[in-house]
Formats: sequence, C-alpha cells, structure tokens
Amino acid sequence: MVEFVIGAIIVVLIFLTYAMVSKKKNASEIDQLDMRKTELLHRPVNEELTKVKRLNMTGQTEALFDRWRMEWDEIVTVDIPAVDEQLFASEEQAEKFRFGAAKKTNMDITNRLDQIEQKVNNILTELNQLIGSEEKNRAEGEEMHSRMREAKKRLLAHRHTFGKAAPVLEVQLDVLTGRFEKFADLTEDGDYLEARELLMEIQAEMDKMEHKMARIPLLMTEVNQTLPAQLSEIENGYKEMKQDGYMLDHLQIEKEVAELKEDLSRCREFLVKTEVEETEQIVSDTKDSIDFFYDLLEKEVMAKHHVLKDEGETGSIIDEISDFNSELLEETDVVKQSYQLDGEESDVPKRLKEEIYHLEKQYEILYGRIQEEKTAYSFLHDELKDIQARITELRKEQSGFAAFLQTLRKDELEAAEELHTLRTRVQYIARKVKQSNFPSLPDFYMDMTEEARIRLKETNTYLQEKPLNMKAVREKLEAAKGAIDHLANKTDELIEQVALSERMIQFGNRYRRTHPAIEEKLNEAEIAFRNADYSKALELCATAIDKVDSKGLKKFDAQLKEEQQ
Repeated sequence: MVEFVIGAIIVVLIFLTYAMVSKKKNASEIDQLDMRKTELLHRPVNEELTKVKRLNMTGQTEALFDRWRMEWDEIVTVDIPAVDEQLFASEEQAEKFRFGAAKKTNMDITNRLDQIEQKVNNILTELNQLIGSEEKNRAEGEEMHSRMREAKKRLLAHRHTFGKAAPVLEVQLDVLTGRFEKFADLTEDGDYLEARELLMEIQAEMDKMEHKMARIPLLMTEVNQTLPAQLSEIENGYKEMKQDGYMLDHLQIEKEVAELKEDLSRCREFLVKTEVEETEQIVSDTKDSIDFFYDLLEKEVMAKHHVLKDEGETGSIIDEISDFNSELLEETDVVKQSYQLDGEESDVPKRLKEEIYHLEKQYEILYGRIQEEKTAYSFLHDELKDIQARITELRKEQSGFAAFLQTLRKDELEAAEELHTLRTRVQYIARKVKQSNFPSLPDFYMDMTEEARIRLKETNTYLQEKPLNMKAVREKLEAAKGAIDHLANKTDELIEQVALSERMIQFGNRYRRTHPAIEEKLNEAEIAFRNADYSKALELCATAIDKVDSKGLKKFDAQLKEEQQ
C-alpha cells in the first residue's frame, strides 16, 4: 500500500514538473510572438503613407495609395486583433494542460505573422518605389530637357550638314518634345509611376536620336562624296587597265560597281528617312567591296609584273635542269660499269627525264597563252607558280641523285680503307700471340683465326668485283669486323689464361716436397698446359693446391696482386 502511494506521488511530481516546464516554454514562445507582432505594428508604414499623401496624386498613383491604405487598415483592424485572440487562446490551452493544442496554435500564429510581414514588406517596397520615382523623375527630367534643347540647337546651327534629313529630324524632335510635355503633365498631376515609364521610353528614343544626329552628317559625306569617288576611281582604273591589255572580264567589276551605286542611291533615301542602321550596313558592305576590288586590280598588276619578269627565266631554268638530267643519265651509265645499282636507283634519271618533258610541254602552253594576251595575268601567274614549284622539286631530286652517285665512290674508298685497317688488326693480333710464346695454340683459336682470314678474303673479293655491289661489300665488311673483334677478345683472354696457369703451376711446385700427394695433379696440369688446354690446366692446378692447403689459393692471389702492383 505504501509503495503504491509513493509511486502515485512520483507520477504526480513528474506530471507537475512536465506541466511547469511546458507552461514556461509556451509562455516564452507567446512572448516572442507578441514581440514580433508589436514590431510589425510599429513598422513605418503610416509615416511613408503620410509622405506620399503630401504628394499631388492622380490616376495610377492615387489608386495605388488607396490600395496601400486599405491593406494597412486591414492589417491593423483585422490581422493584428486575430493574432491577439490566438495568443490568448494559446495561453488558455496551456493553463488547461492542452500543450499539443497550444503548440499548434503557436504555429498558426507564426504563419499568420509571416503573411502579415509579407504584406507590410510589399507595401513599403512599393511606397519606396513611388517616392524614388518622383525623385528620379525630377532629376532625369531636367537632364532630358537639357538634352532635347541641345539637340534642337545643333540641328538649327548645322542644318545644312543633315541635308534633306533635317526636316524629318525636326519632326522627330517635335514628337519627342510632345511626349516630354506629357511626361511633365503626368508628373504635375502626381501620376509618378506612369510618368516614370514614359520617361524611360523617351530616354531610349533620345539615345537613338542623338546617335542619328551624330552619324547622319558623316554617312551623307560617305554616301554622296567619298564612296562614289572611290567607285569612279575603280571604274577608271579598270578601263585603263583593259586598254593596257589586261584581261579583266572575269572580275565583272562594271556590273558590281553599278550594283553598289544603286545601293548608295537607296542609302540616300534611307538617310532622308533617318534610317541610320540600314545605311551603316550598306556603307560597311560597300567599303568591303571597294577594298576587295582594289586588291583584285592590284593582284592583276603584280601578277603581270611577275609573269613578264619570271617567264623567260623559268624557261631557261627548265633548259638547265633538262641539260643536267642528260648529264645524270650519262654519269649513271658510267657508274653502272663500276657499281651495281638496283632498279629503282638506276631508273631515277629516266623518270626525271619524263617529268621534265611534261613540264616543258606545260611551259610551252603557258608561254603561248602569255603571248596571246587573252588570259588574266592572275591565272597565268598561278600556273607559273605551279611550274616553278615543280622545278624546285625536280632540282632537289636531281641534287639528291647526284650526291648518291658521288657517295658510291666515297663508300668504295672508305670500304677499302676499313679493309686495310682490319688486316692490320689481324697482323697485330698475330704478333701479339707470337710474342706471348704460347707452348701451342688451341684448335678453337686456330679456327677463329682462320675464320677472320676467310672473312677478310671474301670482303676483298667483293671489293674487286666489277660492277661493284656496295651493299654486299658493306655486309661482308661488317661480318669480317665482327669475326676480328671476336678474335681480338679471345686473344686477350687466352694470353691471360696462359700467364695465369703458368704462374699457378710454378706456385704449386712449392708443395711437391712437403705434400707428395699433389704430384699427380700437378703433372696432369702440366700435360694439359703443354697440350694448349689452359683452362683445364688452371682447374687441375687450383684443385691440387686447395686440397693440400685450404689457404693456398688466397696466398697465390695475394702474391699475384703484389707482383702486379
């Protein structure tokens, strides 16, 4: 029974604690929501509405002011009291321990306050825009009035520079002036927002007007004077060049110039209507065309200069490479008596002769067309450049082949010199072996020596052949060099083996008296030495010494190093 009572007391205490904490938390939330409500109620909407009310308002501005005032009245008389009721309801719900309901009510209050804040922000933003529009309209209106006055003064002072476009510009300025007067009326009546929109349109149109007034005098000069003069210059130059014998029909300049003149006539109509953009595009295209025509005519002049200067020289060069190719053919026949050439190598002069023949025919046709003077020099120059490029290629091939023929003799001399060097090496190796006083030479070494001599003999045989096959000579020479290199290496190894085995046998003889067992092995080593089996002699002697003295080989190495030092 006592335990039940204690348990009940604990439950009650927990509940009371939870209730107190929840009430305190709800009270804190209510305070924060109430502070937010008060802050919204004290936002400076009334002050801004009072500022606007002092302005002279009509039309759109007056309608907006009425809407803002109604929205603010609704916030003060409807939305804020509704929030107060919800705050009171939240307090009652918490007193009755309906904490879940109180939490939901607080969330509803938060959402309502968010909506009220959005309304207040929108009202203040639009109010600021209205007040800002009134201030901007006043400042920018004065600037626009000044710009229009300056434009009229310029049109009056420099009327002659605008030609027939002057009356049109005057009318356009009058239209802008009328629109500006409407802007002033809207501002005076207090319709600031509509006035703002109109002023921005006027500013954009005034920018275009100023651009027109800046460009029209310049464009009129180009359309009426500069470009027609340049077109006439091109026409006159074209006619003079035709009289001088230039073939220019392919350029169709007369037709193109006539079309450009028509375009300039259209430009004059555009300028009267103050259509500057269309005029600027045509003027830009006309300038590009004029530059292009100048380039074409200049190209013809330069082409004629190069054709008349180079065509005779080109013919002489073709004769030169033809003569040189004949010399190459003769030299090739001579070389073939001494050297073997493969099919591709020997056919080079014949192939070049055929190509030179076709080049000569191409040049003859070109020369005839130059003399006829019925072809544009630019076309003739392009053909001449093609011929000159092919001449350069043929010369390069001829020089390469001539150098190849020269190289054959040079290769022969180098091969003979290298063969002499290899023979000298073999003689040196033989003297080196003789001076070493070998008891005898191993069979494999004799075979290697014979192999080297055979290789030298083969190389010499190929070098004496007529016609000479240099490719085969080079192969035989490389084989001889390889055999002699191998012989030289083996000779050095053999000399070292002989000297080492002889010294080791001498060293081993020290043990004959103290170690009779060594006698047999040393005798075998000496027999192998005399029979030229030097590697076996070394092996037998080393085994014998090591058997009677484990440190004997180390002693021998030490003695050998000491003697070498």
